[in-house]
Amino acid sequence: MRALFAILFCLFTLTTQAEGIRGIFYQPQQSDLAIPTEQWAKIFSAARSKGFNTIVFQWTSFGEVFSSPENQEWLKDRMMDASQADLKLIVGLGGDPDMFTRLKQPPSIVGSYFRKINQVNVDLASKWTKTLPANSVSGWYLPLEVDDRQWREISARNELTKYLVRQVNDLQKVLPTPVYISSFFAGNMSPERYAAMLENMQTQSNVHFWIQDGRGTNKLMSAERDLYLTAVSNCTGYAASGFIFELFEQTQADQIFAAKSLSPIEMNKALQEKSPCNGDNIFFALNYLIDFKILK
Repeated sequence: MRALFAILFCLFTLTTQAEGIRGIFYQPQQSDLAIPTEQWAKIFSAARSKGFNTIVFQWTSFGEVFSSPENQEWLKDRMMDASQADLKLIVGLGGDPDMFTRLKQPPSIVGSYFRKINQVNVDLASKWTKTLPANSVSGWYLPLEVDDRQWREISARNELTKYLVRQVNDLQKVLPTPVYISSFFAGNMSPERYAAMLENMQTQSNVHFWIQDGRGTNKLMSAERDLYLTAVSNCTGYAASGFIFELFEQTQADQIFAAKSLSPIEMNKALQEKSPCNGDNIFFALNYLIDFKILK
C-alpha cells in the first residue's frame, strides 16, 4: 500500500510539474476598490475556469494608492479570494509610479534608488509571508520592467545587475521561492545584444525573466518582434523563463497609456499562444479578459 501511495504521489508531482505555469496578471487599481467584495470570488473563479492555474499580482504597493492599512487588508483579501479559487499566487512587490523617471538619473543615484527599492520589497515580502497562509506564495514578482534602452550603457547595466543579485538574495532569505521580472524590447538594441544582456543578468542573479511579446503595444512590426523573440528562445542556449502574451491593443501613446481588449477572435487566438522551450505562459491582463463589473 505504501509503495502504491508513493507511486501515485510521484505521478501527481510529475503531472503538476509538467503542467507548468499558465498565469495571468492582475494589476490592482484604485477603481477596483469600489467593486463589490462578493464579485471577486467570481472573477478569480472565472480565470480558473479559463484554464489559468496562477495569478500574478503585479504589485502590492504602488505610490499612495495601497499604502493605507485598510487597502493593504483589501489586497490580502483579494489574494485569499484567488487562492480559494485554486489559483497559485505570485505576489508582486513595490511598484513606483515615478520609477522610469528616477531610473534616468546618473548610475550612482540609480544605485541609491535601487537600495531603497530593495528594502521596500524585503519589507513587503516579510509582511506577506507572515500575513498570508503558509505555502500560499509560489513566487515573488518585481514590478520593474527591464527594457532595451535604459540599460544599454555598461555602467547603468552594472547597477541593475547588482540590484538584482542583492534583491533576489534578500528575498530568498525571506522565503526561498522563485523571483520573476518582466522585460520588453523596442528596437533599441540588436536582438543578439538584448538576449545576451538578459542571459548575463539571469545567470548572475537567478532572477527569472518573462518577455513581453509586444503585440499589444505594437511598437515593432511582426517580423521585427519575431527576431527578438527568437533571440531569447534558444532552447539549447539561452531561453527566457517564459513569455507574456498581451491581451490588449494600445490605443494611445505611452504618456497617456490607453488600451482596449482584443476582439473575441483575436482574444481566442492569443489565449492559444505558448512559450517555447516549455517556458511559463503568462498573459496580460485579467481586466482585458474579464469585465469585472458585469461578470455574473
